[in-house]
Amino acid sequence: MTDESPNRQDERPKSTRRSILRTSGIALATAVGIGGASAGSALADDGVDTDFNPDKPKEVGGFLNDVSDLSEQKQKEYAKDLSKAQKEAIVDLYMNADLEVTTYSNSGGLQTSDSYTTATETLEAKGQVPVQGTVYVHKQILNWDYSGDDYKNASQQLQYKLPGPYATFQGKTEDNINEGASSFTATLSAKYAFELFGAKRGGEATLVTEGKENGEYEVLERDKPTS
Repeated sequence: MTDESPNRQDERPKSTRRSILRTSGIALATAVGIGGASAGSALADDGVDTDFNPDKPKEVGGFLNDVSDLSEQKQKEYAKDLSKAQKEAIVDLYMNADLEVTTYSNSGGLQTSDSYTTATETLEAKGQVPVQGTVYVHKQILNWDYSGDDYKNASQQLQYKLPGPYATFQGKTEDNINEGASSFTATLSAKYAFELFGAKRGGEATLVTEGKENGEYEVLERDKPTS
């Protein structure tokens, strides 16, 4: 994957909520003897519930899940129909997403020609909300060579994903490696925003990681976008 490359389709749990809503609407129409056009009036043709309660996070997340498989144009059309309170509720949900950081190693014990071993470590910060699941991913990929009593060639790369509707990448804001005698500290920040018509907020996601001369590493700081 290239540096700073987005992917809107990954990290999103699949749900049958839309089909359940359609089935429920048909069943209700049959039970009370009313026409299909008036049954479940809050449900659009795509099975999107635009009448969700903005005070209930699960219903807000349910709306995001409903529109997540639709085109960006359709997502915008549904956003236009929402009330101000509903739009603010979506932005609030994103801003208060739980941050989950996972780490995994891509190092294969590769040795350079001068007895150094190459370390490749990936740190992945995911913003998680109810029902929809992951809405953004901020990923730091670290590389360095180490020998046990020395290190060299420290570098880092940013990758990101935007599986959540209305999530946007605003650009990298900090890319810094501070090298010390026996370790280095890598700071990687980027700005993300969550915007609907009339509602927009965002902030920086940051990962700060220390890489060591023995090949070990430690996450020193993890920050999510906040208002």
